[in-house]
Amino acid sequence: MNSQEYHKILGYLRGLVEGTQWEGHVYAVGGCCRDEIMGEPIKDIDLAVDLPGGGIGLAEWLNENKLIVNEPVTYPKFGTAMVVLKQFPDVELELVQTRKEKYTDKNSRCPETAFGSIEEDCMRRDLTVNSIFHNITTGKAVDITGKGLADINARLLRTPADPDVTFDDDPVRILRCIRFAARFGWEIDRATYQGMCRNVERLRIVSPRRLRMELEKMLLSPRPALAMELLRDTGAMEYVMPALVPLYELPTRYDGQTVWQHTLKTLTEVPDDIKLRWAALLLDTGKGTPVAPESKKGRPPHDLESRKVVWRILPRLRYDEDFIEDVAFIVRYHTFFKGAGDNGEKLSDVRLRKIQYQSGTTGRFDMLLRVVNADNMAYPDDGALSGQTAAIKRRSEELEAAGLDMFGYRLPVTIQRLRRIIHARTAKQVREAKDFLLAHAYENPLLSPEDAEKLLQKFRKASEKSRKQSNKKSNGGKNRSNVEKRTRG
Repeated sequence: MNSQEYHKILGYLRGLVEGTQWEGHVYAVGGCCRDEIMGEPIKDIDLAVDLPGGGIGLAEWLNENKLIVNEPVTYPKFGTAMVVLKQFPDVELELVQTRKEKYTDKNSRCPETAFGSIEEDCMRRDLTVNSIFHNITTGKAVDITGKGLADINARLLRTPADPDVTFDDDPVRILRCIRFAARFGWEIDRATYQGMCRNVERLRIVSPRRLRMELEKMLLSPRPALAMELLRDTGAMEYVMPALVPLYELPTRYDGQTVWQHTLKTLTEVPDDIKLRWAALLLDTGKGTPVAPESKKGRPPHDLESRKVVWRILPRLRYDEDFIEDVAFIVRYHTFFKGAGDNGEKLSDVRLRKIQYQSGTTGRFDMLLRVVNADNMAYPDDGALSGQTAAIKRRSEELEAAGLDMFGYRLPVTIQRLRRIIHARTAKQVREAKDFLLAHAYENPLLSPEDAEKLLQKFRKASEKSRKQSNKKSNGGKNRSNVEKRTRG
């Protein structure tokens, strides 16, 4: 909402509480106050009531007077309630009593809460800029720390209380501080920054869902690379995403550029879509995975290894399988166009159809191209292929227009029919026959059912011949072994 709508809601609330027990005790607080002062769009309105049980009490009073849409949703443990005013049905308000907190369990972020003064409520908050109150009745800002308004003007982030207490109590505040730095591009106060560094180990207790929430906001901020650098510099990264730590000093083929620097540049170049930004962040994590000492083949292709990292990190953060599949697909195939030329001129139609088929949809294909383009642009000038993905997209659209693409392609014979034709006994035989047929479809996506069946007949005969030859060699070896045994006997 804009500032005009925000003040209209506050004015309406002022009129409601005038002459009641709530007059002078209701405050807007937190992000809405900060964003209004900064001239930013206002996302949420949080109201604090400096009376015991004030949050739930005010919500119930509004309900009794038939001023809200439905009965309030209450959370007695924290003294909070959620309501929607009939006058403003598109805006949800959170009401809470001013409170003080006591953290008694070092393995939990859930404190014991009780009613507290407005001063105590202010000092428990994460940052001074989020600790400004707006008195609904007087219409004036209440800056209890005496620093909130000044810090907004100075573009500075710092805690209202001792940083060590603030971050030890709730380590999510470390991530929130980083997130606001990335959102606004503000500096972090030196004492606050040092407190973050001293308490990063406390991030171990943060739940995966909350970690995901904060990381998403960092990745979708205007400065995702800054957020990642702050996670690195504070030491938080090894508790948040340790798979990124090995990339810090890993060199690329370009002098002076590390894999970490390339990753940050890719992250900056990619559009602000959460799937694309996760993919950009994890593209090269496979380069940092250790190689087993007994391995004779050396390091596997990094795109395959990076895909494994995706499947380690994102499930832990509680992403659903469809989301992970999309990110893993982009990571797996981000090297597909290497060697395709500055403008994709070396990419054959066969190979283009193959990636269309693997993509499944044009939407997924477009996501891949966006990340590939960001990856290309993250290299120095002599390595950036600025026109490659645009040219490949045009080629793909031309194949679509001609009906010669393979998005959503289905084999001209069913899997059941395929099994019968090749006399399949194992899943491996079915898989090999399907790949054989697909190889021909990449050449000719208009392959007819009749032609497909003829090809499968050839596949079956070739497979049977190969098995007979293999069995013959195997039996020959056994016969020789038996002769040797008899000779030695």
